[in-house]
Amino acid sequence: MTTERLVPELTREATLAQRVERELERLILQSRLGPGDRLPSERELATQFGVSRTVVREAVRALAAKQLVDVSVGRGTIVRAPTVGSAAESMKLLLLMQSGSAEVDKVGEVRHIVENEIAALAAERRTEDDLRDLAAILEDNRQHLDAPEVYIKSDVAFHAALARATQNELFVIILDSLVEIMIEVRLLSLRVPGITQQALSYHERIFEAVLAGDPEAAHAAMDAHMDQASETLRRAVGSDPG
Repeated sequence: MTTERLVPELTREATLAQRVERELERLILQSRLGPGDRLPSERELATQFGVSRTVVREAVRALAAKQLVDVSVGRGTIVRAPTVGSAAESMKLLLLMQSGSAEVDKVGEVRHIVENEIAALAAERRTEDDLRDLAAILEDNRQHLDAPEVYIKSDVAFHAALARATQNELFVIILDSLVEIMIEVRLLSLRVPGITQQALSYHERIFEAVLAGDPEAAHAAMDAHMDQASETLRRAVGSDPG
């Protein structure tokens, strides 16, 4: 019996395994292959893609590492149900596959809206553990003002902790999917003198509002922070002679 072709045959090139991986990932993301579905056999996928079984094996290993499939002897390769980690990874990959200056602007727009709501909800729902985490990360921010690349990691941690404080894991997924692109944006922003001190001052204002349980103040403080981040990026790009 002939199995319906799911994928187009690929022309041979240096990154065949990555292309196979991305095509299979696309099928999963578009729900043509859903949780519990078995992927065609290694031999069949190799035939459909027009590649070697070694290439298919490498692509499937990459999907398994991203928690998108389970590979087991006897059962074959089964599509997994989404998890927080795999969902974030999938969103991240979609962004990176389409990355460019226009996409960075789009990410900025989404981040502005999402982070404002995160701050407001964090002020409403934060627990004592959340407050302790935020306070500790804020102190870490202060300790690394003169080490910008280390500060960036601490900056990301502060925003991630706010997302966790909403008690809504979907906000965590959304922010995690933006992390790699936003790290690149933050690195670019380091061209602007005093940027870490500016960011810290906004973080302190946000934390004070969350600590006070004031959603409106938290929303306003994050909104100002996002405006500052956008302006900083414009200044950083403008400082690039290229």
